[in-house]
Amino acid sequence: MVSNYNCSIDILFSNGDIQFDVTNGTQLFSFKSGIGFIAIPVFFSTLSSLYKGEISEAELVCHGNYDYYLFSTDGTNLFIEHVSHFPDGVFKYEFNLKKYIAVICTGFQKFLKQLEKEGILPVKSQEFAHPLGDDILNAFNGFSSHLSH
Repeated sequence: MVSNYNCSIDILFSNGDIQFDVTNGTQLFSFKSGIGFIAIPVFFSTLSSLYKGEISEAELVCHGNYDYYLFSTDGTNLFIEHVSHFPDGVFKYEFNLKKYIAVICTGFQKFLKQLEKEGILPVKSQEFAHPLGDDILNAFNGFSSHLSH
């Protein structure tokens, strides 16, 4: 399946801020949050539940500001509303659910491989609240396992 979906990930280890960017060639959606060790597992869990049909909508709060995201699906498409308070506004996005999940999975795997190559992973000591500690890696492994089913 040829896809024009791309994903890039940025995690600031100094303060735990995260950003997941996904584009499908016509739109770019950025999921941003502080406190990555909380936001990443919630993000993966929410996407898994939407993908498996356990839920059809969810609200994700951005830690570190007043923005939030509303994720919903009709089983085929993923609809995202980003409610921003700076500047005030509501931004709407629509992606193919399966492609969105797949590109997030591929993007995070590439990100982890790059960090391994740079010697950043595996994390030497499991310090509390590290944005790529075992809890986050376990959450990603659970998330990515749903793609093979």
